[in-house]
Amino acid sequence: MKRMSLALLAACMAFGVFSGCGQAAKPAVYDLEALSTQLQDSGAFSDFLGPVTKKIATSFYGFEDADVTECVVLCSTGATTEEIGLLKCANEEAAAKIKANAAARVETQRAIYESYAPLEMPKLDDTIVIQNGLYVFYIVSADYTKAQAVLDSQNK
Repeated sequence: MKRMSLALLAACMAFGVFSGCGQAAKPAVYDLEALSTQLQDSGAFSDFLGPVTKKIATSFYGFEDADVTECVVLCSTGATTEEIGLLKCANEEAAAKIKANAAARVETQRAIYESYAPLEMPKLDDTIVIQNGLYVFYIVSADYTKAQAVLDSQNK
């Protein structure tokens, strides 16, 4: 009986050791230019969005140049709060910092547009601010559901 218990214990331990040997999930990889095009083509935006430089994006999202390896940022004409910010960060720590700064940008925009263009407030209420691994997405659109559908289609 003692041998049987030891054999069973050994089998359980072996199973436990090997069950953790599965492959780790591959980190997400996005084509930011293609994603920005899909977002614009989705019908989620009511305003024309034009590209801004990485230097300007640093002022929006408060990052150091070395924190971001790639970014696509498109802003509205200024009459609306609509914006697409897609950033690939150097590491997850930088991504977490930039996500927090993007969330703070929502409040900054709210303070600016509250009296200037109060009809823009619902867009800010539905702002998408997410981090997926090294990527941070900041999206303010006229139709949150269409923008979210584009992002959801990327994660299949």
